[in-house]
Amino acid sequence: MLKGQQIIGQKVMTLKEGKEIGRVEDLIVDTSEGYLKGIILENRSILKNARIILWSHLIQAGRDALIISGQEDVLEEANDLRDLSWQNKTGKNVFSVTGADIGTMKDLVFERSTGKILGIELSGGFWADLNQGRKMIPWPQIQLNQKDVFIVDQVNEDLWS
Repeated sequence: MLKGQQIIGQKVMTLKEGKEIGRVEDLIVDTSEGYLKGIILENRSILKNARIILWSHLIQAGRDALIISGQEDVLEEANDLRDLSWQNKTGKNVFSVTGADIGTMKDLVFERSTGKILGIELSGGFWADLNQGRKMIPWPQIQLNQKDVFIVDQVNEDLWS
């Protein structure tokens, strides 16, 4: 099990050449399928297209680095996948089906090997996090509308009481 924030900023290394090709800037998440599709590498130039690595091309997601086979696993012309950026979704409010604001989405929890989304990490604010810790909402309980608003089906609205 991994969290998105554990991956952001990690080195990406090639197995063939043994060199660092960049660092993870963002995650590509297909919320309709419930899977992590890939990663976006840091872009050092505003004139270049996004460099993306599909999760299926990862050999290993280690503690300190992500390992891919070689440079051929990097997609250079994949700006259309940027629409699935996870960073654009963090910090958004999460609501119950009755309309109650139950917290802020802070992170994504997923399976290391498959990229399957297990849930989201929910914050109740500084004091609630300090006193009770953050809560995990299982992915099957989450609905997303077309504006990427997180709505939770079955949740205790007094989650932070």
